[in-house]
Amino acid sequence: MSIKMRFMLSYIAVILLTGVFLISAFVLGVCTLTGASPGQLYKSATLQRPLSTDEENAFLELKMLAKNTPDKLLQYQNFEKLENSGIQVVVRKNDTIVYSSSELSKKSLLVHMPEYELNNLNMRGTIDNQGDLFRYIKFDFLYSEGSHGSVMVLQPENSYTEIMQKWGIPIVGVILLFGFLVIALLSYFVAKSVIQPILHLKEGAEKIEAGNLDFEMEKTTGKNEIATLISTFEKMRIRLKKSLEVQEQYENNRKELLSNISHDLKTPITSIVGYIEGIQDGVANTPEKQAKYLEIAHTKAKDMNALIDELFLFSKLDLHKEPFYMRSVDLNALLAQIAEESEFSFPDAQISLTVPDEKLMTNADREKLKRVFENLIHNSMKYMDKTQAKITIQLEKQQDMAIITFADNGKGIPDANLNAIFDRFYREEQSRNSNTGGSGLGLSIAKQIVEEHQGRIWATSELGVGTAVCVALPLKEEEAG
Repeated sequence: MSIKMRFMLSYIAVILLTGVFLISAFVLGVCTLTGASPGQLYKSATLQRPLSTDEENAFLELKMLAKNTPDKLLQYQNFEKLENSGIQVVVRKNDTIVYSSSELSKKSLLVHMPEYELNNLNMRGTIDNQGDLFRYIKFDFLYSEGSHGSVMVLQPENSYTEIMQKWGIPIVGVILLFGFLVIALLSYFVAKSVIQPILHLKEGAEKIEAGNLDFEMEKTTGKNEIATLISTFEKMRIRLKKSLEVQEQYENNRKELLSNISHDLKTPITSIVGYIEGIQDGVANTPEKQAKYLEIAHTKAKDMNALIDELFLFSKLDLHKEPFYMRSVDLNALLAQIAEESEFSFPDAQISLTVPDEKLMTNADREKLKRVFENLIHNSMKYMDKTQAKITIQLEKQQDMAIITFADNGKGIPDANLNAIFDRFYREEQSRNSNTGGSGLGLSIAKQIVEEHQGRIWATSELGVGTAVCVALPLKEEEAG
């Protein structure tokens, strides 16, 4: 049930109860002013009801008879005629019912008959007869011998009037009680389904304001606005938490990046400064030493420049600012070119290439993809511990992907470090010796380039046996089919 419907029902209930309250207040005010009870007010209203024509004629006839010749009432012959017109008649003499219509109970009449009143000030009223209510008008008189007598004309009350006279006040009381119960139930329902969830939202907002996102909003059943609001609030909390976690990770990465950059730049700069000071201080006191010092300083400067270039490329890839020039690339031909160039670069290594007969095409930036593959071969040679280096390059098709594997027979990578080799600034040698470890950005850059091609890169390794790095790239649609 929607909040709108709930409040609408609440308003309707309040309006109805307000109406009952106003009516009750009116009745109470009248009772206070008149000094009468609600029952007396109702009876007074009943007494003032006008007689019907038949009742009026019957009563006047019997009244005249009682005034002038009361004894004739004892032998009156027209009672049956009156009964046939729906009028009930009772004739009393002292404490005896001389005559009563057939529908009336004499025993009940004797119990409920009003007192004699020769002044006839209160001639109208209602009387109970075996549970049925009758409206009456009576006339009290004296028989010729002095006995008290009464003649009454009775008319049955309708059921509604009878019920209201008997049970009107209890019914109003029950209605009021029921109304208060309804209000209480509605208040409880609204509080449980609307107020409590809003309070939970308030508590959640206060926790977020205090910086606490490690909580979960209590779920609300139903499909109303409150449930939707809580669900949306919970989704917002989750996204905000993830966003802060990512932001914190970025901040940690930034600090780590600055620390690594500082270390990797400081080392060659310190070395360059040392060699230049050696020349200035006369440590390099021969032309040969001076040339050697300058050559080393120049090499260190070139290494710094390469590191800065890699940092710049890594930063642009990380920010998705590096442009990629995609076109159709023949992987068979590209790998053949790389294998041939690597044989010239590493003449002592045994490099083999295996490709399928069919041409595998992918949509890629050829130069960046070539950079990735060359980096993988250079890494294999850099960490090679065997006299006879072996590098195997294999291209195969698996469903709609091209899988390129670069396997070597190097020393391998421990399982604990295998997942970290693609992290930036990772070096197997934790001392960060640039002579053996490089910049630590190569595989991280390779991973970013592969992912920009909608591909995937991973590694498997066995200590003492070697390492295999696999690159999966999506084939062009015509090739994948």
